[in-house]
Amino acid sequence: MRPGDDSLGPLEHPLPAGMRDLLPDESRALAQLGRRLARSFELHGYQRVTVPVFEYAAVLERGLGALDPREVLRFVEPESGEVVALRPDMTPQIARLVATRLGSAVGPARISYEGSVVRLRRERARRHRQIPQAGIELVGAASPQGDFEILEVACRALRDAGLEHFVLDLGHARIAGALLEPVGEAERAGLVEALSQKDPHQLERRARAAALAPELGRALVGLAELHGGADVWPRAHALLAGTAAQAGLTELESVWRFATESGLAPEISVDLGEVRDLGYYTGVTFQIFAEGPGAAIGSGGRYDRLLEQFGAPRPAAGFAVALDHLSWALGEKATPPAFRVLVSGEGSALVLAALRSEGIACATAPADAAGHARAWHYSHWVELGSDGARLRRVADGFAEELSTREPLALASHIASLAGMDPIRKERS
Repeated sequence: MRPGDDSLGPLEHPLPAGMRDLLPDESRALAQLGRRLARSFELHGYQRVTVPVFEYAAVLERGLGALDPREVLRFVEPESGEVVALRPDMTPQIARLVATRLGSAVGPARISYEGSVVRLRRERARRHRQIPQAGIELVGAASPQGDFEILEVACRALRDAGLEHFVLDLGHARIAGALLEPVGEAERAGLVEALSQKDPHQLERRARAAALAPELGRALVGLAELHGGADVWPRAHALLAGTAAQAGLTELESVWRFATESGLAPEISVDLGEVRDLGYYTGVTFQIFAEGPGAAIGSGGRYDRLLEQFGAPRPAAGFAVALDHLSWALGEKATPPAFRVLVSGEGSALVLAALRSEGIACATAPADAAGHARAWHYSHWVELGSDGARLRRVADGFAEELSTREPLALASHIASLAGMDPIRKERS
């Protein structure tokens, strides 16, 4: 059986619901993708941090509000007896870190991260609860310059990762959010649901049932159809002039113009009825879509009130990429490195060291070298003899007789065959 062969049916030792293993090829593909993003973030001045996989639930609740027990895995930490939770989002953790460990550092703070969050996935087709992410947080930079930077870094990082065709979809929490502020909590939930579904008829019905002022009702109903491109702005200004949403509209149009004039994305759209996480975001929001996943590849926005919860009020904005979705959109198949070598025979340790100095993946061959090489995706097998060596290609068995077994000479020859194998590119 090859690593990753699922032909044996259900696992004898199943994993908890929504958890998964990443076998060598898939793990390597996601790791390479994460490295590309991390390098792009680093080039824009973002420094990587690592935060724990679980926190006290009270800390996470500061940033996210009450944690829905149906979406968050909690347990009691044995030493303290406190309730802790596996992180459903890393942004509150970064906020805690910046407010405490980095509290005296001169801002703005540019932070990057990579890791998995754990949350209940409700999509019908994909029920993973373990979600690998990479992202950035910009703490201490106000709108609009901070928004411009986050958008620029997000789009550049996706291009650096290899994504050529995507849509940048812009919104603003203080458009729908500002209009909904005077609405009672009971009525508000229904209106938010109807807005999320872009259903003007349902919005109109719910606005009447809530006895909203006619001008407020018209504005909310109109938001459901205010999505698209440049043609949205004249209609939006006519609808929202003089309302509580006007300031958010003006700010969003400024960001849209920056993104458009800068050519940040192949396609840019706006959605003035965006209601995603209204209790969390305070300004510009965005999502990035591409063909394939059926869900956003990445999302982010401004959250100026989060740091207040940790006693260090500062403006902030951020962005996170779902690595699974990005990999899917890129159409990347989980493939082994093109050049991996097994070495057998006396003196193999010196040859292995020489190969590794050339950046070539290699390992000691077991007794069944041929079977091992096929099972674990090795491309070549070096058999060391008394006077020379045989270099065998695993795919077709072709063997090349070499007159030397001197480690550096062998490594140099194999390196010339390897050319620019991916593992060597990463090393350089």
